[in-house]
Amino acid sequence: MTQKADAECDRRYAFGPFQMDVAERRLCRDGEELPLTRKAFDLLLALVEGAGRLRSREALIETLWPDTIVEEHSLTWNISTLRKALGDAGDTPRYIETVRGHGYRFIADVQAVEDAAAQQFAARPSAMSREETSLAEPSVEPVAAGEPGRHRARRRWIASVALLAVLALAGFLFLRSPASRSDGAAGRPHSIAVLPFDNMSPDPANAYFAGGIQEIILTRLAGIGDLRVLSRAATRRFESHPADVGKVAAQLGVDSVLVGSVQRIDDRVLINVQLVDGRNGAHLWAQSYPRTLQGVFEVETEVAENVVEALKATLLPSEAARVARAPTKDEHAYDDFLKAEFLAAQVWREKAQDPIATTAEARALYRRAIERDSRFALAWARLAYLDIHAYAYRVGIAPYRFDTAEQAVAKALELDPDLPQARLAQGYVLYYGRNDFEGALGAFQRARRGMPEDGEIDAAIANAQRHLGRWNESIASYERAAALDPHDSRWPMQLGDALASLRRYDDALRAYDRAQAADPGDHAATFYKSTALLYAGRPREALQVLDDVPADFDLGGAVVSIRFEAQRMLGDTKAAFATLGHAPEWVESAYLPAKVPVSLLQAQAWEMTGDLSRARAAYEAARAAIQPNLKNPAMPIFFSVLGLVEAGLGNRDAALAAGRHSLQRTPVDRESGDGTTRLFSLALIEIRVGEPEAAVAHLRDLLSLPAGRVISAPLIETDPWYAAVRAALRAGPVQ
Repeated sequence: MTQKADAECDRRYAFGPFQMDVAERRLCRDGEELPLTRKAFDLLLALVEGAGRLRSREALIETLWPDTIVEEHSLTWNISTLRKALGDAGDTPRYIETVRGHGYRFIADVQAVEDAAAQQFAARPSAMSREETSLAEPSVEPVAAGEPGRHRARRRWIASVALLAVLALAGFLFLRSPASRSDGAAGRPHSIAVLPFDNMSPDPANAYFAGGIQEIILTRLAGIGDLRVLSRAATRRFESHPADVGKVAAQLGVDSVLVGSVQRIDDRVLINVQLVDGRNGAHLWAQSYPRTLQGVFEVETEVAENVVEALKATLLPSEAARVARAPTKDEHAYDDFLKAEFLAAQVWREKAQDPIATTAEARALYRRAIERDSRFALAWARLAYLDIHAYAYRVGIAPYRFDTAEQAVAKALELDPDLPQARLAQGYVLYYGRNDFEGALGAFQRARRGMPEDGEIDAAIANAQRHLGRWNESIASYERAAALDPHDSRWPMQLGDALASLRRYDDALRAYDRAQAADPGDHAATFYKSTALLYAGRPREALQVLDDVPADFDLGGAVVSIRFEAQRMLGDTKAAFATLGHAPEWVESAYLPAKVPVSLLQAQAWEMTGDLSRARAAYEAARAAIQPNLKNPAMPIFFSVLGLVEAGLGNRDAALAAGRHSLQRTPVDRESGDGTTRLFSLALIEIRVGEPEAAVAHLRDLLSLPAGRVISAPLIETDPWYAAVRAALRAGPVQ
């Protein structure tokens, strides 16, 4: 770096109680840093360096937005932001004077600060107290004879300052209140949908880049409490530039829509963004950003700031600081990060053709981004999120390892303790890796402080509350998530699961219908609706619902499992065998939170026909398939599966030992979710090995608990499995 460049980077200025550090891009008052957006800081610097001189609006716009067409209100909004930060008053300014029709002038005395003096500024408050400063700063000339108006002017000025101080305090208190953060409609926050950005690049492979820009802008907007921002999942089925924006806004239930396109050629990027009023189709704001790859960070910040300005939303200082913060200074690390996000989203949305390979590729890209910038907190957080979900759902990395996720989230929190994505990942590390649901709930709640309008975080909170047995709170949290993102099918589906657990099956079916209406192309809602019907003892209806599921949609063998269970309950052996004909080697269990070998279902089907020899061979194949999974200390549910297999083989003691071991690892009183499935499995084992009294006692316990996704009174009356205990259960209280 040249000597001249060094000098420019080391610029520091002082005026009144304020100090500016250009290299660090910091503005402090009495040693306390004030949050400013990037553009607000640049504007202040331009004014300070031209102190005493008039700067025209045109010159300032060219300085802040070179080679970009912007509307004048962008400058006005940034001037207003600066005045609030400086505590300036419009009619009696001490720092920024408006020269109507021309521009602005910085009118306070500015001193260039040497390094030693700057260190003193940073180390201690200003020698002049705030009270002394407020009296000394206005430059009031002595009153000369014959100028009585000056006396009156000064009295008016003092009165104005006092009145403004009172109004400023009242305004500050009002802005801090939740009711102020709205558009005035009964405290309702501004609602906005960010539609998928068009990939205008010649190379279709750059779709990840357009999607990444959309996601980052959406995430920054979601961190603003005065905005309700729909998730990307809620908008992904809409076109980038719909012909009728008003119709789309009405479907999504939002006030405004942000549309955009991204064109990338090598390291050159052109981003076009428009904010459209969903009520009348009017353009509220539009801008084009020709940039290099490195300049993308600034674009994302400016878009968020301009959306806030156009919607007249409230942006708190802490939010402004988050919006202005670039996740990394390395554009190549950022590019790798966006590629990783694009791939990871395919895994999480179950759209990846090869989830294991896609997870591995996303993981490698997160790692490469971190190698380029080891302080890239967001990349560490998202790597942790990917790893903990791969661990929980046994995708891509060894299922018995979650230490990589734990290490990654620790690093993310070390770099940025307030990063919402890091707190979200931390919550899932505690949730899946440690079974610490109380700790997970605390982490999720901290994440919500940074992203208060994010449905995924509310759903995470609901998951933790459910596992803690706080069912009413959990349902309310799922409802909030669904209200935040009414077109995201995931949240009403999870709400349906919670309602089914409480045996509120009709309510659960309505929730699944909501999910199906939210996204007709996502057939998971249809599948979960069939499971609720199965739990409710309505196998024929469950099969009818599954007829609407496409043949190539199976959710890891879960559809096969539900079809098989419904046909088994109905005694339709031929159909049960036909279902298993094209099943994968492992299928998702209808009742247990685990995959089971398809040979276990085949063994049960052979038992239905009375062919015990073939049934035994299938049970032995299932036992061999399960053995490697028993080494996984984090998945004791496989001992429940082993117990069912041993029971089928007639090994009474081994079956009971396996079932009891699984329950001991996750007792019901410690974990109200998975614990009930362990107890349910033990009851089934007890029925199979001839321990009906113990089974009845356990089933009665389950019927008094929110375990409607494994057992219900109608299911007991319908399923042949319970024939041996049905009479005994009828004799006692059954819910």
